[in-house]
Amino acid sequence: MTGGPDPDRADPERWSRAREQIEELLLGGPRSMTRGEVHERTGLSPEHTSRLWSALGFPSTPDDVRAFADADLDALALSGRLLDEDTFDEAEELAVARALGQGLGRLAEWQATLVRRTIADTGHADDPDAVVAAVERLVPSLERLQTYVWRRHLAVTAGRMLSSLARPEDEEFSENRVVVGFADIVGFTSLSRKIDDVELRSLLERFETVCTEVVARRHGRIVKTLGDEILFVCERVEDAVDIAFRLHEDVPGDDERLSLRVGLALGEVLPRYGDVYGPVVNIASRLTSEARPGTVLVDEDLTDALRRTDLDLDIRAVPQISVRGYRHLRPHVVREKR
Repeated sequence: MTGGPDPDRADPERWSRAREQIEELLLGGPRSMTRGEVHERTGLSPEHTSRLWSALGFPSTPDDVRAFADADLDALALSGRLLDEDTFDEAEELAVARALGQGLGRLAEWQATLVRRTIADTGHADDPDAVVAAVERLVPSLERLQTYVWRRHLAVTAGRMLSSLARPEDEEFSENRVVVGFADIVGFTSLSRKIDDVELRSLLERFETVCTEVVARRHGRIVKTLGDEILFVCERVEDAVDIAFRLHEDVPGDDERLSLRVGLALGEVLPRYGDVYGPVVNIASRLTSEARPGTVLVDEDLTDALRRTDLDLDIRAVPQISVRGYRHLRPHVVREKR
């Protein structure tokens, strides 16, 4: 027997009320101000707030629409105070906004998917009230958790900063001299065409989970994931090669569906809002592209540094390679001695 259309899904007023409830929960109140009223109350120019709003990743709104809540006003006022106190200038303000907007925007997308899946598992995905209840239940816990993780990461980063500041002035050290590494799934495009979305999601989840655990346990930091590739940095060369070996060992799993290429390079990076830039990043990326499946390819500087350690490694030169932008790379393959 076929039933008629779901009355809840067909009731736009109930869904509209649910949206308003969720927005008020997340923003701490209703959207009650126009763009002009925000400018009047903050004293910031329309051009400034427009640039900041776009940098955060939010769409523009018509001037006559009441699109802003008290939380938006508070955030803009706080940004204005930081500018007045010379904590950063306007260019830095926009760069910070972009970094926050991109990172937290991605996090919000994932969390919304989590909420939706939670609702679907209860069998009430067509009930607006159930959606509101799920958001009310989950968001406070997610907010507390991400605040804790942010503070914990900040504590670790502050510790590294203080350690570098405490070094004797005559000790040669650069906190920006690191090993940059890329790990790339071999044949990912071809593999993704042969499996369904469920299996693809499972493989990517395993890749990201194992990479996160391996890099973190060995004092490295994942800078970003790029779908089938990760970019990580590490201060100690010993930790960097250990990360590379363990990735090759742990990522394939029992079914050995995944195989990796890893490239490592040592040098100075330009840190910028959590990301890293510079020739050494480009070299590590090029080496990864040239590496054979299951191998670790390193640049000359890292090769020299590894030879000065006590690690028992098999380091072998490979033919000079010429890639776009770097015509005379002299890489080496590094393996553990068994």
